[in-house]
Amino acid sequence: MIKHAADLHQLPPTHDLLLAGGDDRLALDAGTGRSRYGCRPTPDTDLISLGSSTASHISPYAYQAADALRQRCVQAMRREPERVVYRQALATVRQRLLAYCGCAPEDSPMTLLAPSGTDLFMLVANLRQPQCTVLIDRAETGSGVPLALLGPRQGAPHMVAVRHADGSLRDAGEVDAEYAAIVDEAASRGQRVLLVLTDVSKTGLITPSIASVQALRARWPDHLDVLVDACQFRLDPVTVRAYLAQGFMLALTGSKFLTGPTFSGALLLPRAIAANAVEAVTSHANFGMLLRWEAALTEMERFAAVPQTARLHWVRHFEDAVGRGLAQNEAFISLAVSDIDRSALGVPACWDSVQTIFPFTLRSADGHLLDAAEARRVYLQLQLPAIGTRRYQLGQPAAAGALRLCLSARMIADLHEGVAPDIDVAAPLARIAQLLA
Repeated sequence: MIKHAADLHQLPPTHDLLLAGGDDRLALDAGTGRSRYGCRPTPDTDLISLGSSTASHISPYAYQAADALRQRCVQAMRREPERVVYRQALATVRQRLLAYCGCAPEDSPMTLLAPSGTDLFMLVANLRQPQCTVLIDRAETGSGVPLALLGPRQGAPHMVAVRHADGSLRDAGEVDAEYAAIVDEAASRGQRVLLVLTDVSKTGLITPSIASVQALRARWPDHLDVLVDACQFRLDPVTVRAYLAQGFMLALTGSKFLTGPTFSGALLLPRAIAANAVEAVTSHANFGMLLRWEAALTEMERFAAVPQTARLHWVRHFEDAVGRGLAQNEAFISLAVSDIDRSALGVPACWDSVQTIFPFTLRSADGHLLDAAEARRVYLQLQLPAIGTRRYQLGQPAAAGALRLCLSARMIADLHEGVAPDIDVAAPLARIAQLLA
């Protein structure tokens, strides 16, 4: 039977598209209706999102924006081929992202979009083809990153630990020296090296220090490439531009600080590198990634409307609230997080120089320290309905099994607009203490 013309210009429903164009991490559990990140493809207004270092449920207004874009694409495909409509929509995503970052047209970086942060690392490995790669250990970065960095000319990447097994911090100078030794050894043999500078890690760290990376780049200008893993996107636009001015590549996602749905990545390439880059052309249009970016950009533009003074006020307010909350119960043990130091970039300190990820381990009533598996059970229990309490989504267990309380762009915009009356960390911490009793 021949389909009517109108039937040929359709896309799946928005909630289905938001789960498409990624991998099995987007699949929903048959029992809970949630992904492995604890998220649904539709708004979940009863769930309090405090885990943007991992993922957040989609907000009603972000979902509406994604749905509206889907409808515009369907209408456009009545006039233009699907591929043309998709590419035009992607170009708009790039323009809005670069506008937020304040990149002028004359020095605008090349922007490659990909479904996930892991895909961004794969793009860099294929583009630069390093023979040696060094980065932070897997406990502080995406689980798929080491595999993604297995480029055509190298074996497994070198991974540098920044914490001891108990979660305490290693000496920062020793960490910098370990990175430097790996780079110096490989570059002295003529190898092309890729160093991944993490800003910010799963538990809120910048490593190695920016100054040490600048020194290495000055020592090996023809051998060393630098990728800034900023997939958390906890950066002010002035910081993004400062990294690009250094000639560093940046990996960003819309699904962490910005609270867009999981699986939306962007790679910013400085013009000197972009001159040799060719945009990957997929065999099909990824409308799922497109809609996820639309949701993230909606949150991004709400955050952009918040004045700098208000942003700084709310990040300081969150820092104080979490500090008080964790200190009031011996069941919570804060993991140390070093100061966020970007002074080597020469940019003024602003809201992004304040800690917004707060990792903490758990101690049961009998004094037992919970391991990662036990902490994950608490993390999942917080998301289940319980009589007399709300449901909470924290950052899933990271180094030493630490849960994470996180501030997000959406939370700041909600507070500024009066959508949320205040930040409440006391209630989720009380619920965790109840589960540990």
